[in-house]
Amino acid sequence: MVSNLVRFMASLLLVGWVASAYAELESTIQGISAEDVNLRIDTFDEMDQLFKALRFKIVNQRSTNREAALGYSSKLVKLSYRLPDLFDLPSSREMFPQSRSRPEIWTKKERFDHQLEVFVVNIEKIDDEIREGDLTKAGRMIDETAKGCRRCHNGFRYR
Repeated sequence: MVSNLVRFMASLLLVGWVASAYAELESTIQGISAEDVNLRIDTFDEMDQLFKALRFKIVNQRSTNREAALGYSSKLVKLSYRLPDLFDLPSSREMFPQSRSRPEIWTKKERFDHQLEVFVVNIEKIDDEIREGDLTKAGRMIDETAKGCRRCHNGFRYR
């Protein structure tokens, strides 16, 4: 009786190990890891917070504090440069339940890449306007960029 229980437990461990190894192999074949997916999520979350803070400061409060705005915009630029590489490889929700990426990112890759490029360029323009001291232009560009965020999220991101 004890030996049957031991065999059963060993079988369960073996099945668990094989399933885990298969999942790891499949993610390696895909070329993306859970850490990559989490970095993508963390990058977007940080950018979302910075963008909202910058928008509140410049658009809502009509702040003239260029240095404070520059602190946000320069971090946004740095983070935005990460994004294209984070979307080189697909991540299915079956493999990575935490992923917010819709399959359309990879089935409509040219469209997604274009919207991502426009976003990065807009972030650079916002930063440039702030560096030049034109917070009014920066505010208009922030509003325009926010509309692009919504368009992209509606088509390419799970809520």
